[in-house]
Amino acid sequence: MQSYGVVWREDALPTASGKLELRPSALRFEGAAGGRPTTREVAYESLAVVRVGRAASDRVDGRPSLVLERRTGLPVTIASVGQSGVVAELAERLAGLQLGADARRRTAFVLPLVEGAFERARALLEAGPPFDPVETALDRHEVFLTPREVVFVFESRLGLNALEPLLSDSALWLSAAAWHDVLAGPPRLAEDVYSWSRPRSNGSTPR
Repeated sequence: MQSYGVVWREDALPTASGKLELRPSALRFEGAAGGRPTTREVAYESLAVVRVGRAASDRVDGRPSLVLERRTGLPVTIASVGQSGVVAELAERLAGLQLGADARRRTAFVLPLVEGAFERARALLEAGPPFDPVETALDRHEVFLTPREVVFVFESRLGLNALEPLLSDSALWLSAAAWHDVLAGPPRLAEDVYSWSRPRSNGSTPR
């Protein structure tokens, strides 16, 4: 996990100093302001604009800075501590992470059903997943059922990495045993070959 020594300011609030970490879904600030400890997290998906500060009012203690304008909340201005080129590096990395926040990766598994197993498969699915989606790294989970197959769709910014904790969960494997007499073969990983979404008026895409 990349971290940087920075100073930052939220609008007219006191300037803070400490470190900035680029986490999977958010920036995390940790340091002190006015002699008091402070932490702050800013989700990439909450960012409306990431820009290099040009005006004097954009700078922190006169240093080159990066301005994060959020869809809601105060803007955050960041400057580096003794590291040249950090502002440009952060601008580039945040632009990519911001795009990634709206481009969640989907993974689909297709499982063939034995003939006449539609109702049994429906009953298993209606019981819900053998895990709590809220406690996972998933952003979305859907299941589609046809008379011949069931399709599990997992969506997460982490891609297949989000499934690793699930696959190591014993409860999931116990549930899989219940499908033994329903499935006609092993699961197949579906390839994501096309995707389209209508842009929102502010330029972001719907989830």
